[in-house]
Amino acid sequence: MRTFITQRWHGRIGWRTLFWRDLLLIGTVLNALMTGVALALLSQDVPLPWVLFAHLPPPPYNLLIVTAIWRARRRPTVVLGVSVFWLLLFMAV
Repeated sequence: MRTFITQRWHGRIGWRTLFWRDLLLIGTVLNALMTGVALALLSQDVPLPWVLFAHLPPPPYNLLIVTAIWRARRRPTVVLGVSVFWLLLFMAV
């Protein structure tokens, strides 16, 4: 896990991989899955701390990936806009 974070933070991963795989594919699936789990727990009257425990892990990942995209070299401007839109969308959910 440390290598995963370090590679992204220090710009060792290209913007295409960050954007298409880490953000759009893995990030979207992770956010949808954890939101679904949190909603399922909430519908089963599970205590709120457990619901939050299921729902809150994705935001640090989201921030890491979007920050890494912003720091990436030679990425198109549209990628910056889409990544920020994606971040705002999933932070609001």
